[in-house]
Amino acid sequence: MELKFTCRPMHVDDLSDVMRIQSEAYVDEICESETVISSRFAKVPDTSWIVQNEIGICGYLMGYFSNVGTVTQWGAEFIHKADADYLYLHDLAISKSATGYRLGPLLIEHALLHAKHHHLGGVALVAVQNSKRFWEKMGFREFVDLTLAQRENLASYAGPAFYMTQTFS
Repeated sequence: MELKFTCRPMHVDDLSDVMRIQSEAYVDEICESETVISSRFAKVPDTSWIVQNEIGICGYLMGYFSNVGTVTQWGAEFIHKADADYLYLHDLAISKSATGYRLGPLLIEHALLHAKHHHLGGVALVAVQNSKRFWEKMGFREFVDLTLAQRENLASYAGPAFYMTQTFS
């Protein structure tokens, strides 16, 4: 039997699954509290998505409208920037039980379409946990022209972290 996965907007009652998946996907040093995740979702529900199948929720992606070259400090709040030119993807996580189904790329494509629909110039993110190569395969490139303040925000992430962008042509 072939499993069918779909993307949909995140709902508040999905947050317990989001917390479960985050704890499976991330090392403890970068897991964020339920309070932080809930607060972010409350402020930017239109840029938070779930991937699921008939069995349940398998992954999620949260982001917000931002500006290229602006790095969200780890644990900081999200708000849409009024003058946004990029979609910032802060948190992509897939359940270990759904590994191998290419759900990360499915959610990313969903987010890219959302950004294009809103006429943004591209998408940005911080790659953590040795994920830089994955993001490069998805068309993202390291953005190194950060201000000192933004490099300090990037340094707030545990382990090597890379600010990456994909610009639309």
